[in-house]
Amino acid sequence: MMSELVPNTGDGAVPRAFAVLELLALSNEPLRLSAIALRLGMQKSTVHRVLATLVLLGYVEQEEESSCYRASLRLWELGTGLVAQHPVKRAAAGFLQQLHQATHETVSLTVLSGDDVLYLDKIVSPRPIRFTSRVGSRVPAPLTAGGKAMLAYEPGARAIARRTRQRIQDKRRIEIESLMSELDQVREAGFATSSFRPGVESFGAPIMAQDGRAAAAISVSAPTSRLSASKREAIVEQLLATCADLAERVGAL
Repeated sequence: MMSELVPNTGDGAVPRAFAVLELLALSNEPLRLSAIALRLGMQKSTVHRVLATLVLLGYVEQEEESSCYRASLRLWELGTGLVAQHPVKRAAAGFLQQLHQATHETVSLTVLSGDDVLYLDKIVSPRPIRFTSRVGSRVPAPLTAGGKAMLAYEPGARAIARRTRQRIQDKRRIEIESLMSELDQVREAGFATSSFRPGVESFGAPIMAQDGRAAAAISVSAPTSRLSASKREAIVEQLLATCADLAERVGAL
């Protein structure tokens, strides 16, 4: 069972440690040793040794009262540093600021990471109604405007959609053929839309790389109550112009 969940690379220690770290990092609550072993299909004794090492190195903490384990902030520090070093994030900073000033709405920069979008940067709207997706957080790509903007140019889009549909609770949110048709429209129009969060509409456009795939995406999100027809048109126009300009910068990196 363990070999199905943890890659067999010849030296099991490293993949086991990363499997435990990933499980704890993505968990919404601290986990007991037995729960970790069960979810990963590993022996309790093996998990105990891995956890002891990770605690010693400072990547995992154990709660005194419950004896449960959680990922430490050291992982967050590493992740924040990696995000800050991303070349697209560095190149996009000024472009995001200009787009935010033009729209006065929340602007986000995302990249594909597996089947998800990973938020590299975000500038939040100063207006009263706000919502957040933390920098460094992940959301299933087919559910977001930025994700769909990138999937439209991704050869494995259908497979990503299928895997995502299997793992989300409300499977009605992803209809495979409907999504594939929508991605065709995205390629024609140059942008995608999403109402992933109730009462909020997002517009996403790809930052195209020289190989014909999307290196990243920028999205603009706003409450539907603030989006008149003219405001939508203005946002899309400004978004497409920003992504085109940034694509030239990214292509020169």
